[in-house]
Amino acid sequence: MTKGEPVIGGEGSAHPRADAGFAELFAARIPELIDRYRAGLTEIGSPLTAAAAWEQCALQARRIFDDCLRSLTLGEVTVGHITDVYDLGSERVRQGGHPAHSVRAGNILAELGVGVLADCAQRAGAPQSALVAAVLALQRGIGLRLESGSIGYDDFLLQRVREAHEQGQRRLAREIHDHIGNSAGLALRQLELYEVECERAGAGPGARHVRLAKAAVVETLTRSRELAGELRTPSVSGSLETALRGVAAALGRTGTPLRIRVHGDDGWVPAALTEELFVMVRECLRNSVGHAGAAEVEVHLHFAPHEVHAEIIDNGTGFDTAAPSTGNGLLILRERCELVGGTVHIDSAPGRGTHVTLWIPIPREPR
Repeated sequence: MTKGEPVIGGEGSAHPRADAGFAELFAARIPELIDRYRAGLTEIGSPLTAAAAWEQCALQARRIFDDCLRSLTLGEVTVGHITDVYDLGSERVRQGGHPAHSVRAGNILAELGVGVLADCAQRAGAPQSALVAAVLALQRGIGLRLESGSIGYDDFLLQRVREAHEQGQRRLAREIHDHIGNSAGLALRQLELYEVECERAGAGPGARHVRLAKAAVVETLTRSRELAGELRTPSVSGSLETALRGVAAALGRTGTPLRIRVHGDDGWVPAALTEELFVMVRECLRNSVGHAGAAEVEVHLHFAPHEVHAEIIDNGTGFDTAAPSTGNGLLILRERCELVGGTVHIDSAPGRGTHVTLWIPIPREPR
């Protein structure tokens, strides 16, 4: 029993039989409470009165009232059957419901439950400690269910966003392959044929330009294939640190030193969030090397059970953060971070390099 919680009907209770009478009176009124609960939902036009939704509402209400009875019987505040509400939150959004309906239902149930508990306690002559314990069980049962259900609701929506994002990536990969890749391939073939004709006719002054054009098309074709591959496949097959070191090694061929420092355990981060974080940090690294011309880049990753901090620091050309952006990179970075509930802070100035800070919360597991 938690320190400070009231003792109910056990040794040392001034009125053990009064507490038992309290429980008996309340148990007898549970069917009435369930009926009044549905009537209250009907009165406000709640969609939770629909057949499937009401069945779950009634079940949760009975479990909450059972917690009140169990608290009176055991002599301590106790709440159970919370984890299954996580899935109920997902089911509600599939049915087109919104957490606001659950909050309104919880308020109705709390008002009805407190009123009946107070009446039963008065009729049984129960001590105030018994009423307080029963009301605490009622309040915690409702509050924890609303919390767990809202987490399930949010996680379901986030998963849908991720699925839509993945579908968009695959569609973009197909577009790149079918249109840009094929067009570049045809252009390359035409240049190769023209190059053969030039060789037969003797290399003229335009042969050099043909070779340069051919090299540009080959680079475009290669990059389009790389992009299509990146969009289709997961970016992180092992740890996040290993994946980023692979990026650092690839970008390091440009001669830019890249240092990665990791604090904490990335095992705390869910796989889907790891993918998102990898893409965001990778984009920052590409900006530092490809656009800012940085001579040095550092990445600091800080993992904790409840959050992730990532810092990408370079000594590149920098830019004016107040000036209108001429590209989509930063906008996409902010959008990605917001989708996972995080924030982005960018500190930069011309000639002073850039310091990007990402903060992302780690969703709690349902209890």
